[in-house]
Amino acid sequence: MGDEKNIHNSGSETLKEHSLTEKDQGISRKQALKYIGYGAGGLLVGGGTGFYGYRKSLQISSSEADQIKKAKIVVAGGSIGGLTAAARLLRAVPDADITVIEPREQHHYQPGYTLVGAGVYNREDVIFDQKSLFLSGMKWIKDYVQAFEPDQNRILTRGGERVSYDYLIVGLGVETNLDSIENLREALQTDYVANIYDLKSSEKYRQLAKNFEGGNAVFTYPAGYVKCGGAPQKITWLSEDLWRNEGKRDRTNVHFYTTRPSLFPVVPKVDQAVTPLIEKRGILNHYNHVLRAIDISTRTAIFEETGENGTGREIRQPYDLLHPMPAFQTPEPLRNGPLTREGIGGQLSVDRQTLQHTQYSNIFGVGDNAATGAAKTAATIRKQAPVVAGNIIDQILGHEPSNNYDGASGCPLLTRYGRCMMFEFDYQGNLINEWIYRPTQETRLWWNFKVHGLKRLYRHVMMNGYV
Repeated sequence: MGDEKNIHNSGSETLKEHSLTEKDQGISRKQALKYIGYGAGGLLVGGGTGFYGYRKSLQISSSEADQIKKAKIVVAGGSIGGLTAAARLLRAVPDADITVIEPREQHHYQPGYTLVGAGVYNREDVIFDQKSLFLSGMKWIKDYVQAFEPDQNRILTRGGERVSYDYLIVGLGVETNLDSIENLREALQTDYVANIYDLKSSEKYRQLAKNFEGGNAVFTYPAGYVKCGGAPQKITWLSEDLWRNEGKRDRTNVHFYTTRPSLFPVVPKVDQAVTPLIEKRGILNHYNHVLRAIDISTRTAIFEETGENGTGREIRQPYDLLHPMPAFQTPEPLRNGPLTREGIGGQLSVDRQTLQHTQYSNIFGVGDNAATGAAKTAATIRKQAPVVAGNIIDQILGHEPSNNYDGASGCPLLTRYGRCMMFEFDYQGNLINEWIYRPTQETRLWWNFKVHGLKRLYRHVMMNGYV
């Protein structure tokens, strides 16, 4: 394939080769995509009773709304977590006093980065104008959070403004720590290394994968908490499928090194289903390995393998293409501030059910920066945002938090072009709503939903507060 158009065509050809029949899911593909396009995809992913059953009205009376309007609510972070929680509050109380602190003029649809790296999306497909995401009534402070001052109920911005609050939602997300792997920063500047957790790097990876002519392709999974834990596998499997379709597979060794003991240990049923599929494709999985360093001069990835007895040994893996995943960390004002505690990696210290801070009762967390132990995905936020909004309302009205988050999250696991496993799971790793998803099967329906529907659900349902 010599250009981007051909990558799109490759995906289309694969879709045709593996397509379901028009009536495989009880509705035609055209009908399914029509529903998805208008945001009714929520019927498919909104839980056992569908989107409208999942959407829980806060039912705020006028007298209660008057109390809530008097409270000043500040949201630290204007990404998907903060904006969805803020929008959910405004759906309950349209005149609520809500201020969002967010420096960026552009909002990135980060779940689309994998599809950029795979050549399915382009840059413009994952960028929104930040202003367009703010509902009427939201106030916007275009600045970075510099420090939290919870004892004074205020935030210091980088520009020197002190923003006071009665209630605070922290949704700063997490970021890659490029210093967690020796020589990673330098390696990312070479012509052999890129990853999909940055838009520019995702575009670079697309070109590297497209121009790859064979050799050792090495992919890694990091230690610690991970934003979208399925993404390192998805890009591995899509790349393998791309090279297979291009006739390069017989001269390519695909290695996947993971810190975990299996491919998807958090959800055993999915792990048991996906592992044989991947092994059958000849992908070489290496478990219990942590990428420690990169030798740029010899193009070698240096891993530490942990044995059964807990001892470690060095493994050196030559590469011709490397997709390295660094560890993640929360932004500096959170990880080195007063809202975290020892042992949770700089995350916001919250009760994993109510999402209320463990020390400051007027502070709540949403999304990737909260130490809940749940998956760090947009699907998680879809379940957390109503809990945060409901419990803030409870607090303002003088009640104990009555809304609980059960750890539910979801993952569209892209296994090859045109195929996807979709599933939802809870804190215990149990599958939820299996009858909806058919989670252990690769289907075209969920590929289409991932590519065409989830972004609409993200933009028009979640960010408009309809969760």
